Amino acid sequence: MYKQHNVYKKPLYTAGREGPNYMSEIKVENIVAYAQIADGLDIEQIVEKIPEFNYNPNEFAGLTIKLDDPKTAVLILPGGKAICTGAKRIEDAETSIKKIVSLIKKKKFDVNKKIEVEVQNIVVSIDLKKELHLSSISSGLVLEHVEYEPKQFPGLIYRINDIGATLIVFSSGKIVCTGPKTIEDAENAIEMMKEKLSSIGAL
Repeated sequence: MYKQHNVYKKPLYTAGREGPNYMSEIKVENIVAYAQIADGLDIEQIVEKIPEFNYNPNEFAGLTIKLDDPKTAVLILPGGKAICTGAKRIEDAETSIKKIVSLIKKKKFDVNKKIEVEVQNIVVSIDLKKELHLSSISSGLVLEHVEYEPKQFPGLIYRINDIGATLIVFSSGKIVCTGPKTIEDAENAIEMMKEKLSSIGAL
């Protein structure tokens, strides 16, 4: 069982188009989680017995299946790893993987007795509701943490190595954060980025 603080949306107050108390909200875009569900799996036998799985060996060596509840996708690799993507909550990723384990187990395939789901990546975003001048921001931030090549990519990339977070800042005021493995770290990364933008007068 993966334990995580049950906080997925956090209200933030930023100066923006509709005044200083305009509420912006951190939004979870995607949670990628995985688990080692078996020592190895016979992909071809599984797809024969469970036609719900999609299998195209010319494109991908594993299996894929889409779930409606929760709305996620799960990939099964020959080495026995299951990867869930598309979840908005960590509990949903855990539920998705365990549903697939149960499905495979019912067809008499060997699976691990203990399934531990681990988060690989959390993607969150926030809209500051404020236009940002990226060229000025890139000059004001510490150079080794910043990548800004507007001719190649429209966003400014900022890295926070301490928590493994990469933030992409767009001139529209949207910030996307990827890399953290906990909701708390993702929220902290967004807060740190906002503080740095404020410190150089961008907010």
